[in-house]
Amino acid sequence: MERAFRKLKDVLELRPIYHHNPKRVRAHVFVAALAFLLDRLLEKKLKAANLPFSSEQAWAALRTIHLVDFSFGSEKRRGVTAGNHQARQILSALRISAREP
Repeated sequence: MERAFRKLKDVLELRPIYHHNPKRVRAHVFVAALAFLLDRLLEKKLKAANLPFSSEQAWAALRTIHLVDFSFGSEKRRGVTAGNHQARQILSALRISAREP
């Protein structure tokens, strides 16, 4: 549990909470714990797919995927970039294929 909390503080940057309302404090900690859960789930999926990425590397690779706005003449469209090779491997391991905006 200590190791998990340390990672929660380091990776997810759980800093001192400056909320004064107890509901907001609970919500803040809930969101941080949910992010930690997603991080652990990502690590588990990467390991099951035999991908050599840490969760930090995976999140960095996924940040290469972007939402872009473009236009053809007067027609405006929105699309999602494919990301780098690692991002595509990770999406495949997570069984995410459609990248609709």
